[in-house]
Amino acid sequence: MKKTLLLCALCTALNGFAQNPFVQTWFTSDPAPMVHNGTMYVYTGHDEDGADFFWMQEWRVYSTTDMVNWTDHGSPLALESFSWADDRAWAAQTIERNGKFYWYVCAHSKISNGMAIGVAVSDSPTGPFRDAIGKPLYENGSWDHIDPTVMIDDDGQAWLMWGNPRVYYLKLRNDMISYEGELGMLPMTEEAFGSPSMREREKGKQYKDSYVEGPWIRKVDATKYNVPNDKRYQLLYAAGGVPEHISYSTAPSPTGPWTYAGIIMPLGGTNSFTNHCGVADYKGHSYFFYHTGKLPHGGGFGRSVAVEEFQYNADGSFPTILPTDEGVKPIGTLNPYTRVEAETMAFSRGVKTEQNNQVGVYVSDIHNGDYIKLQAVDFSSATPETFTARVASGRRGGTIEVRLDSVKGQLLAQLDVPATGGWEAWKTLSVEIQNASFDTPRDLYFVFKGRKGPKLFNFDWWGFNLKKQRVIEDGGTGPYKALMLEDKTLPAHTVFAPQDLSKFNEKTPLPILVWGNGACSNSPFEHAKFLNEIASYGYIVLATGYIPMNDEWYRGPQSSAQQQIESIDWAFAQNSNPESPFYHKLDLQHLCLAGMSCGGLQTLYNCAEPRITSLMICNSGVLNQQFAGQTMGGMTLPDKSKLQEIHTPVIYILGGKPDMAYENGMDDFHRINHVPAYAANLPVGHGGTYLQAHGGEFAVVARAWLDWQLKGDAQAARQFTGKQPALAYRQGWTLERNKKAGK
Repeated sequence: MKKTLLLCALCTALNGFAQNPFVQTWFTSDPAPMVHNGTMYVYTGHDEDGADFFWMQEWRVYSTTDMVNWTDHGSPLALESFSWADDRAWAAQTIERNGKFYWYVCAHSKISNGMAIGVAVSDSPTGPFRDAIGKPLYENGSWDHIDPTVMIDDDGQAWLMWGNPRVYYLKLRNDMISYEGELGMLPMTEEAFGSPSMREREKGKQYKDSYVEGPWIRKVDATKYNVPNDKRYQLLYAAGGVPEHISYSTAPSPTGPWTYAGIIMPLGGTNSFTNHCGVADYKGHSYFFYHTGKLPHGGGFGRSVAVEEFQYNADGSFPTILPTDEGVKPIGTLNPYTRVEAETMAFSRGVKTEQNNQVGVYVSDIHNGDYIKLQAVDFSSATPETFTARVASGRRGGTIEVRLDSVKGQLLAQLDVPATGGWEAWKTLSVEIQNASFDTPRDLYFVFKGRKGPKLFNFDWWGFNLKKQRVIEDGGTGPYKALMLEDKTLPAHTVFAPQDLSKFNEKTPLPILVWGNGACSNSPFEHAKFLNEIASYGYIVLATGYIPMNDEWYRGPQSSAQQQIESIDWAFAQNSNPESPFYHKLDLQHLCLAGMSCGGLQTLYNCAEPRITSLMICNSGVLNQQFAGQTMGGMTLPDKSKLQEIHTPVIYILGGKPDMAYENGMDDFHRINHVPAYAANLPVGHGGTYLQAHGGEFAVVARAWLDWQLKGDAQAARQFTGKQPALAYRQGWTLERNKKAGK
């Protein structure tokens, strides 16, 4: 579908105000909206590029919270998901019940050699989905079992309907994957649908309408609309033959009697000879979804989903709804100060999306002149400092121009993308923002530039970064008041360092502590007091994860063990960079790798790293052998053999027997006999004292270890050495040492 004709057509007709079709990366059809937990989801079919029939192999999912910026969740369900299906992944609908999501599909069955109704299930609206019963829910060899629609009535009864050129129905049981009773069929009469079935029509008689396919059943909310009881149920459908328009009928119950109610979307303006609709209310607005053939090279076999906002009449009936290129207005804003998936877009030109098991869905097929547009991006009158993106390129790379309001609008940043060594060899890059000033939400454009002709790079996610820093507990109790900050050159990490770096140089450099958080949290929110206190005594602390600007608990994806290595790499790079505030101020010869709980496991996973000179394992220890090889926080869990890779002195700081990591940690300690090892215990449990003022007792002991190991402080060494180590006499503490530790 590349490139010249597509670019010319889109550039003039759809750039600026267009929202329809709202997916441009793929041909999509038969939209089925569903609202869940404040998000609008739309489930679609997928027309293959260049198809000359309804050759469809999979279904796709898109979501939004503002109705203009849609996130592509890829294809969590395909013909291959059903062992009995071999062709034609046609129209489908998803519904939630009791925390599970049921996706009713139709596909060609190799069992009966006809079309069949199937059902998949998932614990998430975006999958993964699996065949719920391992066979069709209903089939009998007929070809008219297509386009299922589903509804759960107020009394809890679920109804499943489908069919072309007649309407079948089943009463589903509460499990949503079986049914009771026999297959029903609605009477196809002139009164019900504008004309009887084809075989019953009178030759030469002009009928007002006719049911064709694509039913959508719904119930009018009587608390909002003055709807007569005999019109409480509405059945929307593609009507009139080919080409199709959208009509509807009403009834007092799902089984009828149905009465024809009129046309909703007349013929014209869709560029497609079929149509298929779905309706949903969201955040006080009503939306009508349908499909068109308006994308370049689109048409009857290359369709694209679209949406219009409308208002019901006072009695709950439908007004006339016409297709537009403009689509709907935003009902929310997009936050740019977080990780935003690149496959989230209001409009795009030229690009495609792909997915894999490593990163999920990402933007691909990027060529010179392509772009992505987002609407209503809320910079909240703030000034971002940097723009960050995660990209991958096989050979030549290119450039991302970040612009406001149009493809030629104000240039905020220009991110150069190098060859990263492969199309899935991802690299996170940042660039400073130029002359940015924001007041109201704006449209944001990513314009891709590079050599003409070849594919340039892939694009996974992006985000804007504010300059973030915070003073914790007046900077700590040490002689160097510390500051917690975020550095644009080290994304997804937090730095703790003395506020005044002028006191540090090549002769008096800052020793380095690299820290991994408990629960593999990608933010050191739980350990900020503890880490800040250490920094105030003349250390630089590099903690995994996003800076905790407030005292709220972090909720988000877990960290990875690789982030600790990124911290070490960064420290070495900064120390040799003349433009860095840490230039020639870091002690690369004295580096402690440390972490708490899951972060302790990350530390042990990385223990063979040759650049570290000390280990500190807090409230942690290698799990029992049964967990070996399993994954946690983006890493494979180490087994006990990993302990043999430790090549530095190590201390375990544990919460005593109440600590759920006590047995694992002490077992580690007793197995280590090739390097000096220490085990310090304070019976306070797994949470330690990190949240106490200045990190509590754990900060005191950790600092003593660091002062000894990284600064050679003899007084600090006495806490752990000699016949009577001072730590053993500190209230509540016990200390054990292995033979290598000596006395």
